[in-house]
This record gives sequence, structure tokens and C-alpha cells, in this order.
Amino acid sequence: MTACSAPKDIIATIDGEAIRKSDVSARLKIYREESTDETIAPAALQDQFASAKAVLNQIINEHLLLLEAKRLGLINENENNPESCQAAMRKALSELGKEVPFPNLEDARAYYKQHPERFTVNPRYQLEHLLLSSENSAWELKEELDKGAISMTEAGRKQLFGSRIADSGKNRLITADELPQGLAEILPGLKTKKISPVIATPYGYHLIRVEKMLPAGKIPFPEVENQIKDTIFAQHLQNNYQHWLQQAREKHTIKVFHQNLTDL
Repeated sequence: MTACSAPKDIIATIDGEAIRKSDVSARLKIYREESTDETIAPAALQDQFASAKAVLNQIINEHLLLLEAKRLGLINENENNPESCQAAMRKALSELGKEVPFPNLEDARAYYKQHPERFTVNPRYQLEHLLLSSENSAWELKEELDKGAISMTEAGRKQLFGSRIADSGKNRLITADELPQGLAEILPGLKTKKISPVIATPYGYHLIRVEKMLPAGKIPFPEVENQIKDTIFAQHLQNNYQHWLQQAREKHTIKVFHQNLTDL
């Protein structure tokens, strides 16, 4: 898959068709503009040669997928429009995945048993959560709530004392680490159905009420069955694509001129 020499503007060829230095440099420019912060940039983009090599491999893979799309009649042989080519490649990927069966119940159960660490969670809570901008207002509202004069839902909807409903934990179970630090620290000590003290965070002043708490442990299988099936299916699709890609690289004549990658 490698070759000794080629004109400096040619990085690789697939069945004699050239991938030029300009193709790789244009893609690199896009990635570097999107990854200006080195703390979030992909590791490959922090090394010039590794970056160019990774991008070249990506372009080769896309070219092979486009050749497959043309073989399947999903696009005209001479079509060069980028949007049409991208659409054809997506269709080719879809065709490649047609033979991959969707996981069944037994597959999901087996995955659940084989990966128990992935389904172990900290305590989970369902909350009512109000946020206020004033500490005095928060304590006044807590007094009304403790007396049962109004519910937290009503207080939030009516914006009593300036309160508003905070979107966290009302309609789903959450863990403490999904909340701001001050709330996360006090949450484990709260009793269900009791109003918390006023809690100050950088976001304001909070009142929370634990509606339900599930202890730490394993998430029940029915809660994660669909998620597991999606995970398995995605893995099978990826494995199927990688197998096809290996065969495609063996089927086509690919020559890479690594010496032309060094000055991109």
C-alpha cells in the first residue's frame, strides 16, 4: 500500500486516481480552525505528520465508500458534486448495514450480565427544585412550604417570592453529581418529602424536595434494555464497516507517498 516516489502534489493514489496535497491540506485547515484550543484538540492534530496521515486515511476511506456507492448505482460514475457524493456515501453505509441484525432480548440480557460495571450507579433522586435570586425570599418561601400553605409546584408556577422551577430531576431520576456542588453535598442527607434548608450556589438560592430516592446499586435491566440494544447494534455496525473497509483496501490498489505528507 506504499510507494517510493510521486510528484510532490500527490499524496496517494487509489486505482491510479490521485489524492492531492490540496485535498489533505484543505481538510486539515478545517480541523485546525475547529480545534484551536489544544486542551480539546484531538491528539493527532497536535502532531503535524500524524495529523496529515490521519486525515489522509479518512479521505481514502471516504473515497472507497464513494467507489462502493458508484458500484451499487447510488450515484452517477462521473458525479463530482460534494453534496451528492456525501449523500451517496451515506446511502452506501446504509446498504452495508442492511445485513446487520438488530439485537434481540437474549443479546441484551447477555450484555447486561457481561458488563455489570456499566450499570452500577450511585443513589438516584427524583426532585422538586426551586431557584430564587434572594436569600430572604427563599427563607420566606420555605416557611410557607413547611406550613403546607402552598406546594413547590404552585410556588414555582406562580413565581411566589420570585421563585421559579429549576429544570433538574422533576421528570427523571438524577444522581447528586448532576447538580451544583452545594446541592450535591446536602442531597444525601435529606429525607424524602421534606423541604431542604436554603442552599446558596453561584446560580442563586435553592429549595429542593426529594420525591423519591433509589439506593446505589445496579440499574434494573428493563430500564436499560433499549440502550443496550442500541449499543450492541452500533458496535455491530462499526465492526461490519471495518470488515468491509479491510476488504475494500485489499481489493483496490492504494499507494501512499508518506514523504509528501511532511510539509503540510
